[in-house]
This record gives sequence, structure tokens and C-alpha cells, in this order.
Amino acid sequence: MNFGFLVDKKEILCQDFRVSPLPDIDDTLTKFHEGINVSKGWIYGPEVELSKSFMEQKKFKLRGPIKCDNYHGLKPTHEIIMSTPDDEHLRFLILAYGFLQGVYLIPEGNLYFNRTPYERGKLNGLLLSGDDYVNGMEQIHYFYLNAKPKDRKQIFAILHWFLIGQSHEFPWEIFDSQYKVLDGIYKLSNVKAPNHASRPVKLAEKYGITIPSWAELRESKKESTLSVLRNELVHEAKYAGEPIGYAHPKDNYTLEFVSFNTKLICAVLGLKTPYLKANPDCRQLHGWDIAT
Repeated sequence: MNFGFLVDKKEILCQDFRVSPLPDIDDTLTKFHEGINVSKGWIYGPEVELSKSFMEQKKFKLRGPIKCDNYHGLKPTHEIIMSTPDDEHLRFLILAYGFLQGVYLIPEGNLYFNRTPYERGKLNGLLLSGDDYVNGMEQIHYFYLNAKPKDRKQIFAILHWFLIGQSHEFPWEIFDSQYKVLDGIYKLSNVKAPNHASRPVKLAEKYGITIPSWAELRESKKESTLSVLRNELVHEAKYAGEPIGYAHPKDNYTLEFVSFNTKLICAVLGLKTPYLKANPDCRQLHGWDIAT
């Protein structure tokens, strides 16, 4: 199964499958550098002119506005070959490899939504090197083989929305996507919490992860800064205590919430990485250093 888009020529040889760059990857990357819209590590779709109504064409002299197409395709760069092919399994491995790479990877023939990153580590702050490739993919493969069908579907949903949810451009949209991911992880992890505010606390306890200050329970034990922000956004059309777009929270959820969810996903998949112990507000790029 061909997939992309990935700027990495590393070949991975695992016990039951192989990931390889396609023979024409150099030509694909040359054309990518020559003709694709990019900005700050993100790929944007081709430019299109929006149409005007008949009356607008008569009254307004300028052409229609130019925007980047929301749905766009990219030429595949890699292939994954399995000894006993299973399309559902392969799609999962492609998505999970994207999680390891910190980009959103999809099978050939699928379309990207909005912007998508080409810069490795963009979506997770982590970089693969050395044995990380095989160690990470072998563990992910092991997780899939031993998971129940409903858990396979749930982890696919978690990975998909963790990655594609960051393609949004407004911080409240990214926050909303990451909260859905958190709820998905809670659903998968079989922990019990008395309320929404307690969910990240119970997950952090289960997986041995430091809880961010904004997820710590207040004295009432029924709310946190995170839960208040989420409830106002979901139920009251407010963000950071004001109508959406009028204020921003002091905490950097676009960075720290993504980091917290990254650690939880690693723990769920059984990926043994020192990153699980990193400070919640750390802004540096990390190496995976995945152990067997």
C-alpha cells in the first residue's frame, strides 16, 4: 500500500512488514520543492479563485478572492508491504507511523484536509533516529495484534484526531480537538473518574505522567482550569471566559495539551520513551529514544 507525504528516505525492516521510500521519491521531492505552497512547516492546498454571483460580477471589478483549497492530494512517497496483507491493519500502521514521525500520513488516493505538515516532529515535538523506527513500529504492530476490534477502532480515532485536529488554525479549535482526544484516551484506558475534571488526573496516575498545572483539581475536587475552559467552550460559546475569539488563556494549550496527549498515547501504545517523564511545559524538541 502506497502512502505519504513523508520527507524521510529511511527504510524500515520489521518482522512482519517493511516500509520503504518509493523508487521515484527523489523526483517527487524535487517537484514538491518546486511547486507546492508551504509556510512554517505546513503544506497548503493549491490556490483557487472563489466564484462570484452574477450581480457581483456586474458591480465589483476585482476578481474573486484567492484561497488555498481545503481538500487536496499529494503524491505518495512510501510503500508498506506486509507478509499477510490486511488493508485495515496497513491503514493503522500508516497512521501510527505518522504519529511517530509527527506528521499526518494517509494511503494513496485519500485527500488531505486543510493544511498538513511536511516538517517531521511538527505534531508531537519528537524526532525519530536510529533504532526508534523499528522499535516503535514493532511495538505499535504488537499493540494492534493484541487489541480487541473495538479498541483498534478507538485508538485509530485517537491518532487520527490527534494529528488532523492540529490542522486547524484557531487555538480554540485545536483545544477542542485535543479535548476530544483526551476523552478518547479515557474511553480506551478503562479508568474510572467521578467527573470530567478528574479524567486527566486519573490517566496521569495510571500511566505515571506528571499532570500539567492547568489539569490539577481545585479544592472542590470537581473542576480544574482545563475543565472550566472546556465546559465554557462546549456549553456557553466562550473561550478563556469571553465570547470565542475575544480572549486567550494564559496557558499554551496548543503546545502543552498536545504534549500531554502525546505522552498518554505513547503510554497506551506501550512505547517506552524517556519523553513520558519530560516536564509538561517543556518547549524543546526531543528524541524518541524508544527502548524495546
